[in-house]
Amino acid sequence: MRNIKRLTAILMCAVMALSVCSCSFVERVVDKVKNDPKKLEKADAEQIFEYLKNEDIESLCALFSPEVKKHHNLELEWEIFFDNLDGNLVSYKSLSYPGEGGSTDKNGEVIDSHISVNYNGVTTDTGTQYKEFGYYHVRVNRNDPDSEGLTVFTMQLPVSGNWISVGGE
Repeated sequence: MRNIKRLTAILMCAVMALSVCSCSFVERVVDKVKNDPKKLEKADAEQIFEYLKNEDIESLCALFSPEVKKHHNLELEWEIFFDNLDGNLVSYKSLSYPGEGGSTDKNGEVIDSHISVNYNGVTTDTGTQYKEFGYYHVRVNRNDPDSEGLTVFTMQLPVSGNWISVGGE
């Protein structure tokens, strides 16, 4: 009888310890999924491509960080960007995220989040395809809120291999 009581007590302790650990684990997983930069960025990337298709320079400029806006003539840079496109943007095949990073504080709050986005297989109405076409986005930076927003948008011209950038260093 004593062995059964001990076994039951040990089993109950193990179950309680497991439930406490698993709650913490589940919370961490939920936070990670909720703050997943790729998942958060997908809708933004789709909206940005719509702005690009419509050559909506005003909306595109609004996406950039205050720091970049301070040091660049974004309207002019977008005009140059669109002048270098061979035709009008029509579509892209997929999105990829060649770089991402971030961190959270001890309470799980995001203090830094940034991501690179590439539109793969970008095509214009003339049939031209762009392989390198994308941007870098600082989603959150609690230490430097003026850096939050797009920092650069780039494309590589398919024939010459030259790069056209809006924003940047």
